[in-house]
This record gives sequence, structure tokens and C-alpha cells, in this order.
Amino acid sequence: MRDNGLTATSYASLGRIDPLVAEPVLDALKAAGIAAYCENQSDANDEIFVDAEAVERARPVIDRSTEDAEWKSLVEQFNQPSAPGHGGGEDPVPRWPVSEDVDDKYEPLIDVPTGLTIQEDVPEPEPPKKVDDPHDHFVPPEPPRGPRLDWISRAAWLGLLGGPLLLIAAAVFDFGTGRITTLAVVGFIGGFLTLVLRMKDRLPPGDGGDDGAVV
Repeated sequence: MRDNGLTATSYASLGRIDPLVAEPVLDALKAAGIAAYCENQSDANDEIFVDAEAVERARPVIDRSTEDAEWKSLVEQFNQPSAPGHGGGEDPVPRWPVSEDVDDKYEPLIDVPTGLTIQEDVPEPEPPKKVDDPHDHFVPPEPPRGPRLDWISRAAWLGLLGGPLLLIAAAVFDFGTGRITTLAVVGFIGGFLTLVLRMKDRLPPGDGGDDGAVV
């Protein structure tokens, strides 16, 4: 049996703990002013008893100290050498045979003729830059000029477009008279008839008069 040096009139069991953390748990309970002791059991665990009047205060102390002690034990086990070569000792992996070591001086696997040098990482030549050829581009020809109108066609278009504009201007600016209205109407009708009569509604040269299949 192990105790923490404190005594109490009665004790209560709080379960079993690992014997490895029994000492830190007893020290933590002693620091908290709680009397406690541990008894060895047949299942390799220790049963801890605490002051019956301080059971509620003892539970969080036991849980916290048990967790801290387990972490400390894991860290100590991790730092202990567990294999040859740990901490600068013997190599954990044996070396290969000496016959398989490579000499510092490199010897090529093939015979290189005298005077011949082997170049490594030869840069590839840059591809030639393409020069634009002005003859490769398509240049569209200038569009043909439209037919020039004679003075009769110009006068007809002037009457066709100017007649309605003259009527609109007379209505907006209120200067319309009978002569202006008559002039606008006559100009519009005359221009329209002139353009219709002067339309070149003819067949193109070389085109026959038949427009259907020949049987």
C-alpha cells in the first residue's frame, strides 16, 4: 500500500489506475490537501482510495494528474533509444559490400576516341524567325465607281425628294401658298414618272428571249 502522507477518518474508492501513474496522482492529491492511498490488486492495477469527505474535489484532480502522467510517460518512452544507431551509435542499416562502392573517379562505360569531347546539355538552335512577305497578303481591288447621273436624272431625283421636303417645311414654318404646294406636288409627280420611264429594264447582252426549257 502506498499513501501520500495525509490521513482521514474514512476513505472511499474512486476506481483503479495504472501503477505507473500512481505516484504522480498521489502527489497531486497531496498538493490539493486530500488524503489518499493505493492498494495493489490481482489484475496488475492499483485501486485508489481518497478521503470520503473530499470525493467530489478528488475526481478532477485524479483525471488531470492521470492525463499529465500518461503524456509524460509517453514522452520519456519516445526519447529512449529503441534500436541500434539511435543517438549516434551503430548504424541501424548495415552497409553494402565494399566491392559495390563507386570510386570518386568516374570511368565511362564506352571507349571515347582521343580528342573527342562529349558535350552535355547542348542548347537547341532557335528556329528562324518568319519574315512577313507583303505579297502573301490579299489586297482587295478598288471598287468600281458608280454610274454618273445626267442632268435629267438629277432633276428627277431633286423633284422626287425635294417635293415632300418642301411641303413639310411649308407646314412647319407656315409659309405655304398655293403656288408652293402646286410646285411641290408637280415636282414629286414629275420626278417619279421621269425615273420610272428612264429605268433600263432590258435584258443583258447575249441573253435570249426565252426564259424556259427548250423541248
